[in-house]
Amino acid sequence: MEKLTDKQIEKLWKKFGDVPINENDEIDINFHIWEKGVDKIEIWHWFDEQHSLGLAKGLMKIEQNK
Repeated sequence: MEKLTDKQIEKLWKKFGDVPINENDEIDINFHIWEKGVDKIEIWHWFDEQHSLGLAKGLMKIEQNK
């Protein structure tokens, strides 16, 4: 799979917000490269690794205290 741009990852992150999550914190439908049943934390880690600013600063827009 080719490397996605930050902009593409941000769009994918927005779509991920609509993915249903069950009581075990697993996705309830297939999404992007993941099959139903994958733990959302595993997906969060992927987003964190893919975005140049990481999950918190780049995707969740949380400013880190310095």
